[in-house]
Amino acid sequence: MAAGSPDTRLIVLRGNSGSGKSSVAGALRAACGYGLAWVSQDLIRRNILREHDRPGGVNIGLIDLVTRHCLDAGYHVVMDGIFAADRYEPMLAGLHADHRGQSRFYYFDISLAETLRRHATRPQSAEFGPAEMTGWYRARDLLGSVPEQVIGESATLDQATGLILAQTRLLAAAAVAPLRRATTDPAAPGPAAGAAPAPA
Repeated sequence: MAAGSPDTRLIVLRGNSGSGKSSVAGALRAACGYGLAWVSQDLIRRNILREHDRPGGVNIGLIDLVTRHCLDAGYHVVMDGIFAADRYEPMLAGLHADHRGQSRFYYFDISLAETLRRHATRPQSAEFGPAEMTGWYRARDLLGSVPEQVIGESATLDQATGLILAQTRLLAAAAVAPLRRATTDPAAPGPAAGAAPAPA
């Protein structure tokens, strides 16, 4: 079933835990302001459902439903998660095929050693450690049916965010096609064009 409009943007950020996906999603949100929905696999799977990541998990369908609803409502969407190919590719491929607007998929190709180094600096390090991170790690887990651009570990937060903003023209899209919600809410500010990304 078709989703969104020719004006909406769908941005999917995939990669191992600790690869920087959420930092980039947060930087895109900071740059765009209103009009960008952030659909986080961790929020839906771990917080809302408290579900183990397993084949056929409930979170897969819920992520799909939330993303489609946001696109249909006129939001641009950034999705972030590990989104292991063997479990999530059918859902992601369906979104890619059904979205009427521009869709861009990015894979953060980060070594295990670097993900462990980054994880040590995150609040999540109190919840799970190197053993769990190593068990979850999948080397270069690219999708087979959807084209993805690889972002390597040498890319800084600013560089990755700038690349995605340039390729998707997200700021221009948010400024040209404001949300119906924003136009009916006089207190809602517009997109924060030119806002600096959050620090790494």
